[in-house]
Amino acid sequence: MISIIEVVIDREYTNGGLMLGVRNVDIYILAGFLGSGKSTLLTRLLQAEKENGRRVGVLMNELGEISIDSSIVPPGTPLLELLNGCICCTINAELSQQVNWLLEEHELDAIYIEATGAAHPIEVIDACSHPILANKVKIMAVITHVDVMWWKDGKMSLKVKKLLNEQVKFADILVLNKTDQLEADELSFLMKDMKTINSQAKMIPTTFSQVAPDILYERHDKSRRIDQMSFPDSSHGAHVHHDLHLHTFQYPLKAALDRIHFSNWLKAIPGHLYRAKGFVTFTETPGLFLFNYSYGEPIFERVHTRSFDPVLIFIGDGLDHQEMENDLLNLQAEPDFYNKER
Repeated sequence: MISIIEVVIDREYTNGGLMLGVRNVDIYILAGFLGSGKSTLLTRLLQAEKENGRRVGVLMNELGEISIDSSIVPPGTPLLELLNGCICCTINAELSQQVNWLLEEHELDAIYIEATGAAHPIEVIDACSHPILANKVKIMAVITHVDVMWWKDGKMSLKVKKLLNEQVKFADILVLNKTDQLEADELSFLMKDMKTINSQAKMIPTTFSQVAPDILYERHDKSRRIDQMSFPDSSHGAHVHHDLHLHTFQYPLKAALDRIHFSNWLKAIPGHLYRAKGFVTFTETPGLFLFNYSYGEPIFERVHTRSFDPVLIFIGDGLDHQEMENDLLNLQAEPDFYNKER
C-alpha cells in the first residue's frame, strides 16, 4: 500500500480566502528509468522556475518506505510524496487526489510530478486528466530522462527494455544524459534509434542533466487524446512489483563506512542492482553525504542544511538481501572488510 506523507508546507502559498484553481496550472511529468538522473533534472528545473518568479509544487514517488530524493527539493516548496510503491499501480485514485490537494491548498503556477522509474507515463497522464482536475490543470510536457549508457548497452530484461521504449514513446522532450561518455557516431546512432520510436519529441543531448530552462515554456502538441493512447494492461504493462520483478531493500546504518571499500562492494553485488541511494557517513571525512548509485557509478554529495538518519536503499532484481545485510554489517564493524575478503 502506498503511504502518503505531507512533507513541507509553506503557508505563504495558502489561499488566504481566495478561490484557487480558477486558472490552469501547468503540469510537467518527469519520466525515466531508475537512476537515469530525474532528480538532478528536477533540481535544475525548480531553480529555473524560482529565477522566473514562478510558484511550484512537487509530487514525488519513491519505491521505498523512506524518502531520499525529496532532500533535493528546496525548503518551502509545497511537496507531497507517494512512498512504498509505484504510483502506476493505484494511480487514478491516489495521484489525482494529491494533485487536487496541492491545487486547493496552494496558489501555484506549476506542479512537477516525478514518477518512480518503473512507472508508465501514460498512467500519470491519465491521472492528471481526471474529471476532478478539469479546467484546473494543463499538461505542458512529458519530459523523459534517458541514461544513454543504459540505452546503448541494453543490459536489461525484456520487460525493462519495453518500459524504456514506452517512456521514450510518450515523451514530448527527451533529455539524453551522459552523452559525454559516447562517441559522436554512437550518439548519432542512438538518436536515430529513438526517432524510430518517437519522431516528434524534442531531443536534448546533455551531461549532468543540464538543460536550457526555456524548454519549460515551449508549446508542445498535446492533441493526443488519452482514449486514443495504448494503455498498458495486465498482460502487457510493466508494473514494479509484478512484471519487472523489482524489489527494494532498506538498510539503516549504525556506523561509518570506508568510501572506497563501500564503492567497490557496490560494483560487485550479484544480481541486477538498478539503483541505490541514501544518506551515509564515512570514516575518512566528517559529515553526512547524500549517496546515489546507478550504472556502476556512485556519487556522494555533502549534505549541508538538513539532518537525516544514515540509511541505504537498494532497488534491483535478483539481489540476495540477507547476504547484502551481512556484508554491510561487516563493512561497518571493520571498514576494510571487503578489501580483506578479496
